[in-house]
Amino acid sequence: MKKVMVVPTYWGRDSETGWQLGDDIYDHPTPIDKEGTLPRFLKSVGKLNHQEFELVIILATTTSEIEKEAYQKVKSILEKYSNAVPTYLFSARSLTKIKKYYNDNSNLFLKLFSLRGYSNIRNMCLFGGYLAGGEAVILIDDDELFKDPNFMEKTTEFIGGRFYGKTVDGIAGYYINEDGEYYDDVNIEPWMTYWNRFGSKSKAFDKIIGSSPRLKTTPFAFGGLMVIHENLFKIVPFDPNLTRGEDIDYLINARMFGYNFFLDNELSILHLPPEKPHPVWQRFRQDMYRFYYEKKKIITQYEKSNMEEVSAQDFDPYPGEFMKDDLEDKIFKANIMLALDYLSEDEIENTKATLKNIYLSKYSAEPDFNVFEKYLELQEEWENILEFAEENYMELQEIFQDTVIKREKKVKVSRDKKEYDSITDLPIFRALSEPELNELLSICNFKKYGVRDKILVKGDMDDALYIIQKGEVEIINNKESESKDIKLAELEKGDFFGLTSLIASKSSNYLVDVVAKEPVELVKINREDIFAFFRDNHRTSVKILLFFMKKLNEQLEDLTEMYTDIQLQGRDISQIMND
Repeated sequence: MKKVMVVPTYWGRDSETGWQLGDDIYDHPTPIDKEGTLPRFLKSVGKLNHQEFELVIILATTTSEIEKEAYQKVKSILEKYSNAVPTYLFSARSLTKIKKYYNDNSNLFLKLFSLRGYSNIRNMCLFGGYLAGGEAVILIDDDELFKDPNFMEKTTEFIGGRFYGKTVDGIAGYYINEDGEYYDDVNIEPWMTYWNRFGSKSKAFDKIIGSSPRLKTTPFAFGGLMVIHENLFKIVPFDPNLTRGEDIDYLINARMFGYNFFLDNELSILHLPPEKPHPVWQRFRQDMYRFYYEKKKIITQYEKSNMEEVSAQDFDPYPGEFMKDDLEDKIFKANIMLALDYLSEDEIENTKATLKNIYLSKYSAEPDFNVFEKYLELQEEWENILEFAEENYMELQEIFQDTVIKREKKVKVSRDKKEYDSITDLPIFRALSEPELNELLSICNFKKYGVRDKILVKGDMDDALYIIQKGEVEIINNKESESKDIKLAELEKGDFFGLTSLIASKSSNYLVDVVAKEPVELVKINREDIFAFFRDNHRTSVKILLFFMKKLNEQLEDLTEMYTDIQLQGRDISQIMND
């Protein structure tokens, strides 16, 4: 199973300027003049025993004004603290290219293609993980450190399998602090009396994390440590209408669509977040909107095929306790006490902002639309986006490969590394995992030809696939009755010939010559060997075969165009193609 670790990194204006009105709100974006937490995260990646995965960094900024500067800053950090893991940097400009491809080739709405807001960024994490070929996408945050050398082995120990008869579609891990505890590092204050979020979380943590068995159905999840199988992430997106709490909301959405999330109480990561720059009343306001949204999503459900109805009680004690009928009462009492705290410190503006929370909770916090139906629309859009990506995978791969920062891989087969690199440089093979590449390399034969050398001649057995690594070849019809050879096609790097060896019921013979137009290097894979590879690697086979079909269609279009030209010249194509 190919693993892709995806890490969003958030960046803001320089330290002196700070957050400005209109900027996006994230818990602790790194000032553009600092290095932040990303370097220490990258260093900790090197401590993992298992390095056979790929790393995608998703770059988000609080304002578009610093996008270019942030890109260069993060790129330099990735180069400075690089490790053995192949690494990609997915940014706003990467997304712009992908959106253009979609707009040019589809009629899909692309509201979900955005790098603004936690949920949108998480969706780009899933999409980036998919483009990197991930069958399991592992979501991590850059303010975390790996302490368990066996972390990566544990991430996919259960994912994609079954547990007590249920499919394991998602795995949640949990955060630990510097003391090795899973409780939140927070000081309980009087205003929290009626907003006992941390107390409810502690109850849930003790119940799910602190007891056996190792895997348990969970009512909560942490966005900075989620493992999501492709069966789930191709269907269920994060909900961009949510301001925060997108991780637990994703779990709720997954449950609605019949997918199962488990928490693994042996899968943990050290979480060391910087101080949050925004005031308590502002974070409370975001939580307020979040829980009203969740509550509305649950109560606007209706019976729908292949979906399950859920209730707030299904997510007790947390977050279920904050999605019930007494939510408004909790918000009112908590904000009154928080306002009194601010007032006692003579913080008048913060007091006013806190009291405004009460007004907003009554008149604007609850969505004025059917949240459930709106999410279903977004879900359909997401599914269509991923279906299009599946059908156009190789073309999107070409765009995605521009995000590569580091492509090094360890070679485990007894072959020349140059041969290995030549395979990975071909678009058709870029989506393969390292084990798949190694297996493929073991069945490849590498051939070289000089100018005008005949690679194949009429009558040769058609029992292998040939892929051009370098140079160009010509497909020639050399009928004795013709005064000169007729060139049927020219093929270049990345093109292939010999596809009939894969689609014919038995081996046949070539009806044309294949000649090197210039010095040519080829990869040859015998029919029997590639069939064996397809049997062992079903998901990769689909992508490769789709690529073959697209290339074959292009070749047929070229042949049709040539046929039209010949007809215009008054010649019969059947005379040319006839044996």
